[in-house]
Amino acid sequence: ELVGHPPVLIIPNVFEREFCQRLIDLWESGGNVRSGFIRKVSDEGVEMLDDTIKVRRDHNIQDPVLLKEIELRFSRRVVPEISKAFNFNITNLEGIKIGCYEAETQGHFSAHRDNTTPITANRRFAVTLNLNTGEYEGGHLWFPEYGSYLYRPPVGGAVVFSCSLLHEATPITEGRRFVFVTFMYGA
Repeated sequence: ELVGHPPVLIIPNVFEREFCQRLIDLWESGGNVRSGFIRKVSDEGVEMLDDTIKVRRDHNIQDPVLLKEIELRFSRRVVPEISKAFNFNITNLEGIKIGCYEAETQGHFSAHRDNTTPITANRRFAVTLNLNTGEYEGGHLWFPEYGSYLYRPPVGGAVVFSCSLLHEATPITEGRRFVFVTFMYGA
């Protein structure tokens, strides 16, 4: 069993506070749906819903102008850091969404890996970026294979990690946690 600091990259100020609020407002007004997860079933990746594993509501970002704004911020703050820290060239973002974990529904995402099915195998890095802090209890990012340290970056700050790492979003016990999540891969 490995215990210690997981190989993660913490990047502050990926999004400015005003942009984070804009994304929260979009989640509130632009519609959101119950979020599932992908499981391997008979060599296929199948989307499933199971509240014992994941409870989150997502807004999938489709607006090309907003997507371009996100890509510009990532190309400035995230892509160079991944290149420097992990010697990997990011060329694509996938599954760009705003998520909300709510205490009212005991929002959480049990321990999982993000690249274990045929349709997710291309994913190299995951990004969890906090859009708010101080307005909820619980809701930490945790890497159970590496000990008990809990991550909660500041507003606009991201935790970047390999999609192969076992990770969990611990249950929200009070309030609502808004996150921006995406997966990244190379050419």
